[in-house]
Amino acid sequence: MSTLSRSPLKNWQFILILVLAFFVATFAAIWHVSQLQSQLIESTSIKNARSFSDALTEFRTLYTSEVVTTARQHGLEITHDYTTKENAIPLPATLSMLLGEKLGEHASGSKTMLYSPYPFPWRQEMGGLRDQFMQQAWEFLGQNPDKPFYRFTEYDGRKTLRYATADVMRPACVQCHNDHPDTPKNDWKTGDLRGVLEVDFPLDQVTAQTQTDLKGTIAIFSAIALLGIIGIGSVTNKLRRTSVELQQRVQERTAELANKATALERINQELDQFAYVVSHDLKAPLRAIANLSEWIEEDIADNLTDDTRKQMTLLRGRVARMGDLIHGILQYSRVGRIDSEIESVDVNELLQEIIAGLVVPEGFVINIAPDMPVFETARIPLSQVFANLLSNAIKYHHQPGQGHVEVGVQKVDGEFYTFSVRDDGPGIAPEYHEKVFGIFQTLNARDEVESTGVGLSIVKKIVEIQGGKIMLESAEGEGSTFRFTVPKTTNS
Repeated sequence: MSTLSRSPLKNWQFILILVLAFFVATFAAIWHVSQLQSQLIESTSIKNARSFSDALTEFRTLYTSEVVTTARQHGLEITHDYTTKENAIPLPATLSMLLGEKLGEHASGSKTMLYSPYPFPWRQEMGGLRDQFMQQAWEFLGQNPDKPFYRFTEYDGRKTLRYATADVMRPACVQCHNDHPDTPKNDWKTGDLRGVLEVDFPLDQVTAQTQTDLKGTIAIFSAIALLGIIGIGSVTNKLRRTSVELQQRVQERTAELANKATALERINQELDQFAYVVSHDLKAPLRAIANLSEWIEEDIADNLTDDTRKQMTLLRGRVARMGDLIHGILQYSRVGRIDSEIESVDVNELLQEIIAGLVVPEGFVINIAPDMPVFETARIPLSQVFANLLSNAIKYHHQPGQGHVEVGVQKVDGEFYTFSVRDDGPGIAPEYHEKVFGIFQTLNARDEVESTGVGLSIVKKIVEIQGGKIMLESAEGEGSTFRFTVPKTTNS
């Protein structure tokens, strides 16, 4: 109940965090858009100023080459004071400034100025370097006549782009400037910086329009943010209800699984008890049969024929095999249902203990690789696997007084050990490689080898429960190699 009661608070905290994150993202987006618009305003203003300045320069060049030259040939005077004189037309600079003024009045409020440190007398008030920008422009353009000089600044109380370009002395103008009676400088040469053409673009109209557009953008983002908050709240509320339902289902399923686990544990205990009782009850009559056969053989020993004595011996062998089979079934049923503690196991010592408990025929050799590991695993299951594989290698070797078994190990991917038990016995044909791991399966006649057909089944079951795999490599007449993997740390 405590988890469910805290969940609404946590959900509201989550919603608050999402809302704050959404507002931060919205603000960042608006700020980014604002920066982009400012950059766009500046780049557009620079582009417009460049076009305006280039147009005036081109007009002035064209007027000088096409109009002024022709006018002089017809005796017309080229003067700044053209309005008070007859047969006079304006100077190129005068007409360019006049054109710039008219264009500014009808367009964006731009202004055009032409100035230098050497103004003619009639331009002393307007033609000199009157402020810091003009002085900086003159110095910069004197060294870089091919580049513009501009600044975004407050000018006449308005945010303005002041864009200046070099007015270079052309060959056709050198003589006119040097020979004019009122010239302040008479040593002009072609290519000299004779003046600065400045175009001023006020940005207030563009900025106002941009702010209006930005307000619309803010309104759109705000609407999106509101819809996002509503959506987040709706989804979070639905998730909260779903979470409560899932928690209830988890609790119900947990209780159900706990009941099933209890029932399963009870069933396992009953199976263990049943297996023990069955084993005990089956072994009792077997022991009675074995004892009875011995009593009969002793009681009528003088009257037994060789054939009868052979049959009695065979009967006791069948009884012993039946006992072994019952024991094997009991072991098989307990694999995986009895916990084994994880402990540090020295595999070399474990193998020595197993071999000491086996009946090894004289002349039969078991070699253990010197690099056997010491690692954390379940000791009893590993012992069962090795014991069954070594017993099989001894049991199925058909040549008395001979036989050789090699026990080896190798690491695989750093997570598993791969152990191998290789013998030089009769081998197993490939078509029987899967069959030998089946319970009660044996490839030899029951009378040839005392085998229950349970050992390899137990081996396979133990290895797979421990998280490993078992493989068989063999062919008839070439011996057999059983390989199985064991995790370095086994969870039993």
